[in-house]
Amino acid sequence: MAIDADLLMSCSNIVALAGAEQIQAALETGADIVIAGRTTDTAIIAALPLARGCHPGGAWHGAKIGECGALATTNPNSGTILIEFDEEGFTITPMGESARATPYTVSAHMLYENSNPFQLYEPGGHLDVTGARYEPLDDRRVRVTGSRWIESDIYTVKLEGAKSGGFQTVSLALVREARYVARIHEWVEAIRVQAIERARAQVGDDFDLALRIIGADATLGQLEVQEHIGSEVGVMGIVTAPTEAMSREVAKILNPYLLHHPLPEDEDMPTFAFPFSPTEMPRGEIYEFCLNHVMELSDPMQAFRISVQEVGA
Repeated sequence: MAIDADLLMSCSNIVALAGAEQIQAALETGADIVIAGRTTDTAIIAALPLARGCHPGGAWHGAKIGECGALATTNPNSGTILIEFDEEGFTITPMGESARATPYTVSAHMLYENSNPFQLYEPGGHLDVTGARYEPLDDRRVRVTGSRWIESDIYTVKLEGAKSGGFQTVSLALVREARYVARIHEWVEAIRVQAIERARAQVGDDFDLALRIIGADATLGQLEVQEHIGSEVGVMGIVTAPTEAMSREVAKILNPYLLHHPLPEDEDMPTFAFPFSPTEMPRGEIYEFCLNHVMELSDPMQAFRISVQEVGA
């Protein structure tokens, strides 16, 4: 997505993700506690072993494995792990009594929140684990060597930005009548068309109305290929508008359609169930990511600053 001045000005906040260099600079002040803004998960852990001269590939790889604690073990809920960094790689030891680290559990974590299981991009370079070796030391510990850290020619940091997406109000109706469940898509589309037409007549067209069928395709929408509808469905209305007042007003217009809309229209008026009262639930102002880019820095600290505060005597 291209960046322009309007996009940048629309952001309520823009942050650059700190890497290991910025954490190291903070540690070099002698601070007992470092409170960072947005950083990469791995940089927080990799910074100290890198500063102490440990193997760069091992430091970044071990940091990636350690970012979520015991998730890289046979018992993800056991909590903590111990990672020992050295000049050649790292060793992972689970602290939970029932947890074990295996070559499979450790190597698989490179897939976690990462599109490439062999490469991980960080400020200043990327980690390459193509040649990594995962060796079990016993039935609980794993030793990893062979990971490589490849520095980039240009130091870059990731930028993240968010902007207001308007104000949102949601409502939920439950449909159990078998005839309506069987024709739920037809029913929902009829409601959507009529509610939008009526709302536009009252408040204008500067709003968005979405209806999601929970129990059918609420997660994937038109991409759903394995739809199986049960004995009941929930229909969630989501109204987004520039102001909270408009968002609520459109949701109130939607209300009687979700409660009473007949299918076909000449049959007796049905009544469906709202699980909450009042039915309109305001979510307040919402935000959406609109900036996901890379910024080049001539110096790692160019986009960052450090403030040192002494607390107590």
